[in-house]
Amino acid sequence: MKTWKIFLKCFIILLLILFVTPQAYAEQRIYTTLVDGTSIYLSPGETWPFYQGYSFSLKSVTDDKGWVVLKLNDTIIKSAVLPPGETFYYNVTPPDSNEHVIFSLTVSGIYSGEDSDIVTFSPVYQYSNLDLSSATPIPTQGPDNSDNNTNTFNSTTNRADSPGFNILVTVIIICICSIFIRKSR
Repeated sequence: MKTWKIFLKCFIILLLILFVTPQAYAEQRIYTTLVDGTSIYLSPGETWPFYQGYSFSLKSVTDDKGWVVLKLNDTIIKSAVLPPGETFYYNVTPPDSNEHVIFSLTVSGIYSGEDSDIVTFSPVYQYSNLDLSSATPIPTQGPDNSDNNTNTFNSTTNRADSPGFNILVTVIIICICSIFIRKSR
């Protein structure tokens, strides 16, 4: 009789762990920093590629202001005219969640010349958009706008998404239950 009580308690604990653990991790939306405070500069007509299909373009410069456009897979999602010192933000609001910043770029300077203009953005941040596919490293241009393939990409894995996580928890609980049952005999 005592064995059945222990078995029943262990079985209830197992069920609670299996049903509560995935929901607890599912509610945690883990945002990853994809671009962490770098600097970029663009001339009118140039585009800077970012992770997850985003791109940032400088359309033109007039009166110490730069007209910028943010695209996602070649579709314009935000446009703004920015003076030096102003920050460009792009936010998303997932269902049942708070607003989350995806892009933050501050205009650190606008330089006009006879032949061309240059706008510098620093610091530049990109955070993962969890509604899009996983971010994969892309070739970017370094501070001198030359190709630089040394991307830093911080990856965070959600344990509930790991294959076999629930199976591992189940096996551990069954082992613990069997130890308790053997000790009670």
